Amino acid sequence: MNLLNSFPKLPQRSWLPLYLLYVLGKIPTATKLQKLVFLIQTEGRIDGYRFFKRHYGPYSDELEVDVRAFSQSLNLMQTQIVEGANYPYFLYLPTQKGLNLTEQIVKTEVPKEIRKRADAMIKKYGNRSYQELQEYIYTRYVIPEQIFDEVYSHLSDDLISLDNIWKAWYKDDCPASFLILAVVEYSSKALSQLKDIPDPVLRGVCISSISELTAKLVDLTSHCESTEKCPFSFKTLFSEISDHISFLDGYCGKHGIIENILEIDFSDFIDEEELRRLEKILEKTRPADLMY
Repeated sequence: MNLLNSFPKLPQRSWLPLYLLYVLGKIPTATKLQKLVFLIQTEGRIDGYRFFKRHYGPYSDELEVDVRAFSQSLNLMQTQIVEGANYPYFLYLPTQKGLNLTEQIVKTEVPKEIRKRADAMIKKYGNRSYQELQEYIYTRYVIPEQIFDEVYSHLSDDLISLDNIWKAWYKDDCPASFLILAVVEYSSKALSQLKDIPDPVLRGVCISSISELTAKLVDLTSHCESTEKCPFSFKTLFSEISDHISFLDGYCGKHGIIENILEIDFSDFIDEEELRRLEKILEKTRPADLMY
């Protein structure tokens, strides 16, 4: 029997908490479930739930709603109350129905690359306690104002330098140079919006993502400068840049931080004829797709 055809429609995002239980077997405390989903999405560059700052760090109301539906209405998950040493906590367990459905969803609906990233994050964080996860997230993503300003300044300078280099290297017959300039321009615009974002989790995720993306761009620039090869020849780096910009673009768009990368004005470094030609390409192909 195909459960996907006989089951009520689930939110596309809901595969991840179900898959966590499918792999781990159980998850103690609501805090650990929230933190695991946050880290898998953020560091695995997987789209899904929206998280905002709460007392114990990043928290998603959407995830809480889904978990209640899984437990109370759909029989995909059990939620037990366990008496701990100091206080009671929730223990999440999969039902057989939930395991069967998750297996079908992952096989038919989740791309292999996305599942591979999720598996890597589960392996990295799945066995850590909620206290360890909470401490790590606060250190990495809830960034104090003074440290934020310092990181912001360094990133801004790096992106200015990258912009100057790739404008000098830009050629009409080299789509790679256009794509790199587009990524640099988008990253700069996203960074410039962060000082007006009050939520420290949103700022922390964005600045962490921009930092990793900028580091990859610096690596690619160094390789191109030392070898004089076409940027497309560095397939691994281009693939990683593609993953990072796709995540950043989706995250910023979902949270209203900046417009989609396809809506950025690139007319300051290419002429109108070239811009029209590239717009036709981008109407049918996302920038990330061209990087492979």
